[in-house]
Amino acid sequence: MSSPRRSLRKIRGTDLLVGLGVAILYVAAAKVGLALALQAAQVSAVWPPTGLALAALLRLGPRAAPGVLLGAFVANATAGEPLWVAAGIAVGNTFEAVVGATLLSRIGFDGRLARRRDALALLGAAVVSPAIAATVGVSCLGAGGVQPASSLQGLWRVWWLGDGLGDLVVAPLLLVWTSRQSLPRRSGVVVEAFALLAGLFVASAIAFGQVPPSAALEYVVFPVLIWGALRFGPPATTVVTAGTYAIAVWATHRGLGPFAGAGSEGGLVPLQLFMAVFAMTGLLLAAVAAQHREARESAQLSESRLILALRAARMGVWDWNVASGEVRWSGELEPLHGLIQGGFAGTYEAFRALIHPDDRGRVETEIRKSLESRAPYEAEFRIRGADGVERWTDARGQVVDDDAGKPVRMVGVGIDVSRRKHLEEELRVNAEQLAETDRRKDEFLAMLSHELRNPLAPILHAVELLGHEDPRRAAQAREIIRRQSEHLTRLVDDLLDVSRITRGTVRLERRRVALKDVVDAAVDTWRHLIARRRQELSVEIPEEPVLIEADPTRLAQVIANLLHNAAKFTPEGGRIAITAAREDGRVALAVRDDGPGIAPEHLERVFELFVQGPPPLDRPQGGLGLGLTLARRLAELHGGTLEAASEGAGRGSEFVVRLPVSTSASEPVVVPKERRMKTGRAPLGTVRGRRVLVVEDNADARDAMRFLLEEDGHDVRTAGDGPGAIEEARDFQPEVVLLDIGLPGMDGYEVGRALRGIPGCERASIVAVSGYGQAEDRARSRAAGFDQHLLKPVAPDRLLDLVRRLVPKAS
Repeated sequence: MSSPRRSLRKIRGTDLLVGLGVAILYVAAAKVGLALALQAAQVSAVWPPTGLALAALLRLGPRAAPGVLLGAFVANATAGEPLWVAAGIAVGNTFEAVVGATLLSRIGFDGRLARRRDALALLGAAVVSPAIAATVGVSCLGAGGVQPASSLQGLWRVWWLGDGLGDLVVAPLLLVWTSRQSLPRRSGVVVEAFALLAGLFVASAIAFGQVPPSAALEYVVFPVLIWGALRFGPPATTVVTAGTYAIAVWATHRGLGPFAGAGSEGGLVPLQLFMAVFAMTGLLLAAVAAQHREARESAQLSESRLILALRAARMGVWDWNVASGEVRWSGELEPLHGLIQGGFAGTYEAFRALIHPDDRGRVETEIRKSLESRAPYEAEFRIRGADGVERWTDARGQVVDDDAGKPVRMVGVGIDVSRRKHLEEELRVNAEQLAETDRRKDEFLAMLSHELRNPLAPILHAVELLGHEDPRRAAQAREIIRRQSEHLTRLVDDLLDVSRITRGTVRLERRRVALKDVVDAAVDTWRHLIARRRQELSVEIPEEPVLIEADPTRLAQVIANLLHNAAKFTPEGGRIAITAAREDGRVALAVRDDGPGIAPEHLERVFELFVQGPPPLDRPQGGLGLGLTLARRLAELHGGTLEAASEGAGRGSEFVVRLPVSTSASEPVVVPKERRMKTGRAPLGTVRGRRVLVVEDNADARDAMRFLLEEDGHDVRTAGDGPGAIEEARDFQPEVVLLDIGLPGMDGYEVGRALRGIPGCERASIVAVSGYGQAEDRARSRAAGFDQHLLKPVAPDRLLDLVRRLVPKAS
């Protein structure tokens, strides 16, 4: 990285080079001008350095001023003047350029000369600042005795004209061509530019090359100037002006052209006046043309942006002539109406025909109101395009009156709002669905409360009867509690199954099973209900085995749910039939009943969550309306379908499950029939009692389990939390631990891991007894060292049978 001192030297060196370059160019241009000075060697009617100095200060800034001063001094010192006179003239020339550049900078001058105000500002600078140089210069010439006092007035006029024209001819050329302007972008522009230059030389030769000259022939160059100004703007104008000036000066100096009659130098003075008018005409015309071109390009850009905005907003503009019926559309409207470009006929009737018949009268009413009241026209309506698609448009317009106040036109925009309308419709449907879901949720919660309270009431009453003196009455109470507990368990299981299926966490354990075994297991589940209701059940399964790749437990649940639904809705003494038949690689299993049937509008809704049709307030069938939902979703998980059919009210209903038949050659797995809870228990026999630790935070559940196990002959201790369980285990050294997972503070997983580390408990069988039964819960219990995982509530005979069968692990 360079030091600040080195950077300063670099800047000063650059400034020195800039100043030196300006000085060299100034001297060269001055020598050209002085070569044309005949009346006085120090004063010329042609003085290009003035324009050079002004352009240098405007483009390069104050660092160009030393170069102007040095160049002016050298040019005048070598023109036969005393050094102090040359220095004075140099100061005047420098001050002239500084004043001109300062005035232009103060008013926001743009060197591209693409505005009228910039051309006029340059003219002002060309009038004011040369007066400074002329006044200082002739004063120095007179004071130094270089020129007599009698000639100073004439020299001042020549000096002022020469410097002024230098500002009008040379400065624009340098300023415009250093502003990096490019030629207009159109075809043939390069050929036209060369034609313009050729025209410049031909016109200049005609105007300034005649001897003797013809009257007013010098104006031949003006068409070329106008051509360049209007077609190419300032760049061509400055070239035409400079080229014409150079040719005219050379011809006049050689005694040619219309201005040579006043002599070699005398003709240069009227030439300067002619060229001043010529230059200003070109600069003003070019500025006007540039502004017009910029305005046109800006308008085109604005139009492009407007078209882009209209297309992005899916809108277009229309104009309707009320009297003639002519309608003009912008190009964006036709695609929005399903028409091809140019496909709109351009009449009011053509527009009217596009409006949906149901909306046509309303739209015409709105148009009529707007014409009568002059109020803004606004209407949303449907249209039917030529492509047959129905769209929505939002039309907005305003009436335009003539001088007499009569409506003659209506102008406005058309906006395609189809997307918004579709979204509004989706939102409306979603809102209705949410409202329906919310209503059904409330109904379900009320129904759930009803269904949970129903079994709780007989349980509470039966508990009071357990201590009755009559053993038969106590046995009846126990049977009531057992049945209602089964009912509660099934309600909870259905809720859990729905939750698992909804979240996609159900995993099928597929195997090859015989359909008959699955049907037998399902029938066995509800045989007691069918018998109690004295219903007739017939089962017709094909003689040859029908094999299916299925989860036998879940598939049995599908059929059991359909059978339970039929048993609930079939009156006592009614008939239920289960039939199966092959259908093109599938098996169709139907469960038919002669119950009340299903109304047509409810055939699909019966598979929705919590739907049982419109039940009476007493809900004689009970249940949560989950059975059919579970059945259909489990059937779909097996790659099958479940459909409902009914011939109408009072004519029964039929549910048909269709499943793919297995093509595997492996032997089918026998499906075990469901074991039902029994009121009695098998005797202990030769199995000795176990040391059992029960860990449960619910005191009633803990005591009930302890009483059950103690009655079966086991030595039981209990704990209500993790630390208590660990303390009991150290002293008791249990053989079996029945451990709840959801314990306060220290959960069952932590307790299980801790028990494995207690001496004497390494061989104990640890069984999770929990309400958490998801796959991840079972995986966590295995990882924590549990041997079994039971889901609450556990049937008493299953719990006792498990404790009897558990043996200590081998050490």
